[in-house]
Amino acid sequence: MMPLVHVSENHFKLRKKDRVIGCYLYDKFDEAIARIDAVLADSKTYHCYYLIINLGGYLQVQGKTVILPVEIRTVIDLGKVSTEWRKESMAEAPTVTHVLNMTTVEEELIRDYYGLPSARPALSDHLKK
Repeated sequence: MMPLVHVSENHFKLRKKDRVIGCYLYDKFDEAIARIDAVLADSKTYHCYYLIINLGGYLQVQGKTVILPVEIRTVIDLGKVSTEWRKESMAEAPTVTHVLNMTTVEEELIRDYYGLPSARPALSDHLKK
């Protein structure tokens, strides 16, 4: 698998539909879940594979960092991204030890939790979406 790079700003190399950093993620009932803090993208092509959000933080208290596969999100319009998942379900998702060094096992656990194949989609599959 290609290594992923942590992108915390809407970089011009990201595809237009992947430029969602700073946007809010909403559930299927149109309730705000969290702000998208960053994405994990392919280090060579900048194709986005995961969104990074922070659940439950308040003021200086760090919340739970959650990594979401892009397959579970839909970009609605500028500044709005939605998912069929509820915030409470995302809070139960597996976490990673280090966002910048996600292991294959951690990645498989996250993908399995969301009911996705354990391997990232091939780049050709990703380009079709």
